[in-house]
Amino acid sequence: MSLLKIPFIIASAFGVQWSLAIPLPRSSEVVPTTARESFLRWILELHALNFVKISTWVASSAEVASILVAHLGIDPSQMIPESAYEARAVQLLRTLQPVPITPAFLAGSLMVIIGGVVRLSCSLALGKHWNSLLSVRKEHKLVTSGPYSVVRHPSYTAFSLQYVGVIVMHASQGSWMRESGVLQAHFAKLLATIYFFLFTTFAVIIIQRPPVEDEMLHHAFGEEWESWANGVKYRLLPGVY
Repeated sequence: MSLLKIPFIIASAFGVQWSLAIPLPRSSEVVPTTARESFLRWILELHALNFVKISTWVASSAEVASILVAHLGIDPSQMIPESAYEARAVQLLRTLQPVPITPAFLAGSLMVIIGGVVRLSCSLALGKHWNSLLSVRKEHKLVTSGPYSVVRHPSYTAFSLQYVGVIVMHASQGSWMRESGVLQAHFAKLLATIYFFLFTTFAVIIIQRPPVEDEMLHHAFGEEWESWANGVKYRLLPGVY
């Protein structure tokens, strides 16, 4: 049963990769807004996105490896050089246990995957205007097609969905991170804490962005934005907000 988790694990990692494949704009293009945006720029310049993406792939690879080792009946001690056998990291790898599929895992992974696909479609629709900070570029065009014909900020909707999915997938009762023993290692617990702190920071800033971004776009595009906003009335959820 655990083998069925592997496609979901890998697809979820790709979902995070697609979602966070987002460049920083040049300083001259950034619109001065709030202290939150300044803080976001600071942590992004510290390569926070790369940290989250790499951590996602490391955790996903470790879980896939634990599933394969258990399924194939491999004794990890036969694959580890004797000189490294006593290392703490190696001892931890030997003790990791696969965890079966749970409804929470399925729901969380689907949210992460769907969120990643929607964010990818947003990046394709925006093209060169896709970036991580509020900015107005030279020859900036207002994109109103694709996912932007459904709600005005679909990438934020998708990231919010993805954030909930990450929490459900990795932090809920019965998840691999909580049940496998990986958090027994202090360095793994520290990395997980930083990972969830960064994801939460991104989510908090993004969920508060739509009114600020609407004002910025309204100022930049005037009647064109008003026409679009009259047709696409909702910011994040059709019929709700």
